Amino acid sequence: MGGLQPWNTRRAADFRTAAAANSTWIRSDLGWEYLEQTPGSWKWSLFDQVVKDTTANGMRYLAVLHTVPAWANGGVGDYGPPSDLSLLTNYCYQTVKHYLPMGVREYEIGNEVNLPHPGMTYDGVNYTTRYLKPCVAGVRKAAAEVKMPVTILGASLAPTDWTGGTDPLKFLTDAYANGARGLFDALAWHPYTGADWPAISRNMNSLPASLAAVMAANGDGAKKIWATEFGQATGGTYPWSEQDQAKLVTAALTTWYSKPFAGPLFWYSARDSGNSTTDREQHFGLLRNDGSQKPSYPVLKSLLTR
Repeated sequence: MGGLQPWNTRRAADFRTAAAANSTWIRSDLGWEYLEQTPGSWKWSLFDQVVKDTTANGMRYLAVLHTVPAWANGGVGDYGPPSDLSLLTNYCYQTVKHYLPMGVREYEIGNEVNLPHPGMTYDGVNYTTRYLKPCVAGVRKAAAEVKMPVTILGASLAPTDWTGGTDPLKFLTDAYANGARGLFDALAWHPYTGADWPAISRNMNSLPASLAAVMAANGDGAKKIWATEFGQATGGTYPWSEQDQAKLVTAALTTWYSKPFAGPLFWYSARDSGNSTTDREQHFGLLRNDGSQKPSYPVLKSLLTR
């Protein structure tokens, strides 16, 4: 579930609603561009309270490590890697060293890294050498120092159907060919289904099965694929009705958790971020913008257990 970032002025109410739905995790940023806005000055206070709110509500925090500050990469865009990769290692090290003792045990290295982003559209080679390896080195160093285990999620791949980008199967194959094996504990995938229902969607079925086959061919067959984003908008362009969104909840969870490779599925998102009639990104919530429940909320609540 999303929408619980530091800038959400209704975060306390949203957390209560998420906890009441038996949510196990929230997924949110611990973004570099926010934490180290000037070199060497760490702004932990921005996210500390969100992490404390998460644990206080009995949930875990899946942290996305991404977004490069302009001072580190010459302002090419927030996914352009720094010219000095040791800066990326240090960000991942400092962040995990601070937040692991606070209960943040799961870290996702990037978000939809195969899709176009300002500064870089990654392929498997660039991602592994210029993002995954440097960041994982920092994460593992911090975990060793504080003597606590971490779970690292690699790739955070997404379908290219609507945005273009690098084919996820080629991306993962190239990542393994360039040393990705052993760097992550699970693979992250976003099985958005577009206009299709989950039972017939390639993105929910054959494509992640093929990703699992690539993992198995590289000795990672025992590792799971986490669906770290999934949902459907009820407003903006190409909306689904609220009733169909509610039906989708059951269909998605039933389809996903029938897979032998399935790890946790994260619904995107907790609450609508706005009321625009044209921006579908504002309408993925289980709650409307005013906090009232869509029909999907009680359905998800009935399916989740802790």
